[in-house]
Amino acid sequence: MRFLVGFFSLQWLRVFDFIPPLAIRLLLAPILWVTGSQRLGLFTTESYLWWNPLTWINTEVVQASSAQFATPLVPGLGAEILTYLIGGAEAIGAVLLILGFAVRWIVPVLMGVLLYLGYMAFGGTLAENFNNFIWQHGYITLEHSQFEVYVTYFILLLTLFFTGAGRWFSLDWFVYRSFVRGIKSTPAIQSAAPVERRRVHVDVDPFEINATDQPGVARRRT
Repeated sequence: MRFLVGFFSLQWLRVFDFIPPLAIRLLLAPILWVTGSQRLGLFTTESYLWWNPLTWINTEVVQASSAQFATPLVPGLGAEILTYLIGGAEAIGAVLLILGFAVRWIVPVLMGVLLYLGYMAFGGTLAENFNNFIWQHGYITLEHSQFEVYVTYFILLLTLFFTGAGRWFSLDWFVYRSFVRGIKSTPAIQSAAPVERRRVHVDVDPFEINATDQPGVARRRT
C-alpha cells in the first residue's frame, strides 16, 4: 500500500517542486523587463546617472510610447501617466520575479496590466479572437496571433499567483520561514496543540505546490 501511495502521489519528487515556479519566473521576468524598459526608455539617455533615479527614464520615449494610450480606459488618467504606471509595473515586476520577492502581490498587478494591454490591442475584436482561439485551432500558435500570447502569459501569471515564488530560490520563502521560526519560538505556540499551530500556519508551507498531504488536512475536510 505504501508503494501505491508513493507511486500515485510522487512524494519523492516533492523536493523538486521549486522548479515549475522558478521556471515561470525566469521565463516571464526577461519579457517584462524588455517591454517595461522599452516603454520607459530606461537608461537610454546620454546623461543618466546611477545615483539619480530621475535620470533613468527617457521622457521622450515615454511620450512616444504613450501614443497607444491616447484613449485610456481610466477616466482622468493621462496617457503619459498611464505609460509610467504600466512600464513601471512591468520593470519592477521583472525585478521582483527574479528575486522571488512579493510575488503573490505583484502578480495581480501584472495580470491587470496584461488584461488592459490585451483589451487595448484587440478592442472590439476580442470576442472574435477568443472564438478563433477556442474553435478554429484550440492550441497555441505564436506566429498566428498575439492573442494566444496574452492568454498564455495570463495563465502563467495565474499559476504563479497560487503556487507562489517557490521554495529555496526566492526571498519570499526565506522571509516566510524566518517569520515561522520566530512564531514557533514563542511559548504560546510551543505549548499549543498541533491543530492550533496549523491555524496560525506554522505547520503548513504555502510554497509547496501540493500541500494536500499535510497532516490533518484530510481529517479536517471529513
